[in-house]
Amino acid sequence: MIRMFTLVACSALLLGAAAPAGARGDRNRDQNHLREAAAQGQVVPLNRLVADVRSRPPYNGMTYLGMLPDANNRMIYTLKFMDGSRVVVVYVDARTGRIVGRRP
Repeated sequence: MIRMFTLVACSALLLGAAAPAGARGDRNRDQNHLREAAAQGQVVPLNRLVADVRSRPPYNGMTYLGMLPDANNRMIYTLKFMDGSRVVVVYVDARTGRIVGRRP
């Protein structure tokens, strides 16, 4: 009985470890897609876009944490900022640089 439990537990751990690797592959593909589009002039380069957003209130007082990958190839940058003790997510149209959403 203990051997069966150990076998099931190890299998679950191995299967759980494989899921993040697949997600990383999707994230890398999405980031590469945006990088290629920026090189071709189809979207605003990330560093210019972050500088533009950080120059505007209320984001100018926040710390930039990084970018989340574009989901579903919508050409939307998802930028994360730290405002005191809370994380603010800002959605920016990659083609125009316009802020199209924010959470919270």
